Amino acid sequence: MPLSVYVNFNGNCREAINFYTDVFELEKPKIMTFGETPPDPNFPLSEEAKKLIMHTFLIINGTEVMFSDVPPGMPFIAGNNISLVVVSKDMDEIK
Repeated sequence: MPLSVYVNFNGNCREAINFYTDVFELEKPKIMTFGETPPDPNFPLSEEAKKLIMHTFLIINGTEVMFSDVPPGMPFIAGNNISLVVVSKDMDEIK
Protein backbone atom coordinates (compact mmCIF):
# COMPACT_ATOMS: atom_id res chain seq x y z
CA MET A 1 0.00 0.00 0.00
CA PRO A 2 1.70 3.23 -1.12
CA LEU A 3 2.22 6.04 1.32
CA SER A 4 2.34 9.62 0.07
CA VAL A 5 3.12 12.91 1.75
CA TYR A 6 0.90 16.02 1.54
CA VAL A 7 2.44 19.37 2.45
CA ASN A 8 0.40 22.57 2.86
CA PHE A 9 1.92 26.02 2.51
CA ASN A 10 0.86 29.49 3.58
CA GLY A 11 0.91 31.12 0.14
CA ASN A 12 4.46 30.10 -0.81
CA CYS A 13 3.74 26.71 -2.40
CA ARG A 14 4.98 27.80 -5.84
CA GLU A 15 8.30 28.86 -4.30
CA ALA A 16 8.62 25.46 -2.57
CA ILE A 17 7.89 23.58 -5.79
CA ASN A 18 10.55 25.58 -7.62
CA PHE A 19 13.01 24.83 -4.82
CA TYR A 20 12.37 21.07 -4.83
CA THR A 21 12.43 20.77 -8.62
CA ASP A 22 15.83 22.50 -8.62
CA VAL A 23 17.29 20.53 -5.70
CA PHE A 24 16.15 17.13 -7.01
CA GLU A 25 16.59 18.06 -10.70
CA LEU A 26 12.95 17.32 -11.57
CA GLU A 27 10.74 18.60 -14.35
CA LYS A 28 8.31 21.35 -13.42
CA PRO A 29 4.96 19.69 -12.58
CA LYS A 30 1.50 20.48 -13.83
CA ILE A 31 -0.14 22.86 -11.36
CA MET A 32 -3.81 23.45 -10.62
CA THR A 33 -4.66 26.78 -9.02
CA PHE A 34 -7.74 27.71 -6.99
CA GLY A 35 -8.71 29.98 -9.88
CA GLU A 36 -9.02 26.98 -12.21
CA THR A 37 -11.83 25.45 -10.18
CA PRO A 38 -15.45 26.23 -11.00
CA PRO A 39 -16.55 29.40 -9.18
CA ASP A 40 -18.69 28.94 -6.08
CA PRO A 41 -20.84 31.97 -5.18
CA ASN A 42 -20.77 30.84 -1.53
CA PHE A 43 -16.96 31.08 -1.47
CA PRO A 44 -15.82 33.89 -3.76
CA LEU A 45 -12.05 34.14 -4.32
CA SER A 46 -9.99 37.29 -4.64
CA GLU A 47 -7.77 37.63 -7.70
CA GLU A 48 -4.77 36.96 -5.45
CA ALA A 49 -6.34 33.79 -4.00
CA LYS A 50 -7.06 32.49 -7.52
CA LYS A 51 -3.29 32.35 -8.11
CA LEU A 52 -2.67 30.07 -5.11
CA ILE A 53 -1.89 26.43 -5.79
CA MET A 54 -4.71 24.02 -5.12
CA HIS A 55 -2.79 20.87 -6.04
CA THR A 56 0.39 19.58 -7.61
CA PHE A 57 2.82 16.78 -6.91
CA LEU A 58 6.39 15.65 -7.44
CA ILE A 59 7.87 12.17 -7.33
CA ILE A 60 10.96 12.61 -5.15
CA ASN A 61 13.20 9.54 -4.96
CA GLY A 62 10.19 7.29 -5.60
CA THR A 63 7.88 8.99 -3.10
CA GLU A 64 4.87 11.03 -4.18
CA VAL A 65 4.92 14.40 -2.43
CA MET A 66 1.78 16.48 -2.94
CA PHE A 67 1.69 20.23 -2.43
CA SER A 68 -1.00 22.84 -1.85
CA ASP A 69 -1.45 26.33 -0.51
CA VAL A 70 -3.91 26.57 2.37
CA PRO A 71 -7.13 27.97 0.91
CA PRO A 72 -8.24 31.45 1.92
CA GLY A 73 -10.17 31.45 5.18
CA MET A 74 -8.54 28.26 6.45
CA PRO A 75 -5.98 28.42 9.24
CA PHE A 76 -2.33 27.59 8.58
CA ILE A 77 -0.59 26.08 11.60
CA ALA A 78 3.15 25.54 11.21
CA GLY A 79 3.99 22.02 12.32
CA ASN A 80 0.52 20.73 11.47
CA ASN A 81 0.92 21.28 7.74
CA ILE A 82 2.23 17.82 6.76
CA SER A 83 -0.02 14.76 6.35
CA LEU A 84 0.63 11.16 5.39
CA VAL A 85 -1.76 9.79 2.78
CA VAL A 86 -2.57 6.11 2.30
CA VAL A 87 -3.62 5.26 -1.24
CA SER A 88 -5.62 2.09 -1.92
CA LYS A 89 -8.73 0.97 -3.76
CA ASP A 90 -9.18 -1.88 -1.25
CA MET A 91 -11.47 -0.73 1.58
CA ASP A 92 -10.48 -3.69 3.79
CA GLU A 93 -6.82 -2.78 3.40
CA ILE A 94 -7.56 0.83 4.36
CA LYS A 95 -9.48 -0.24 7.49
